[in-house]
Amino acid sequence: MAIQDRKEGVVREFDPARGSGVIVSRDGEELPVHHSGIEEEGLRALHPGDIVEFAVGRNKYGRRTAVSVRRIGWEEESDEPREWTF
Repeated sequence: MAIQDRKEGVVREFDPARGSGVIVSRDGEELPVHHSGIEEEGLRALHPGDIVEFAVGRNKYGRRTAVSVRRIGWEEESDEPREWTF
């Protein structure tokens, strides 16, 4: 799995039962994320609004995916459009 430069983004959704979700990068790209790509001890899960740092890699099917994901903050929920708070 080839890994590119690290990016920042926000978790749009994450289903802990499935262990997968979607991260929206700062530049607007939507990338799938799997619990195995989260760098966290114990139960690895993310929550909508979590701000994360990650690398872009490829899964076994060659599709781009978020890997080496680390939570670095969170966003407050709001009805307003998302404002980046990095």
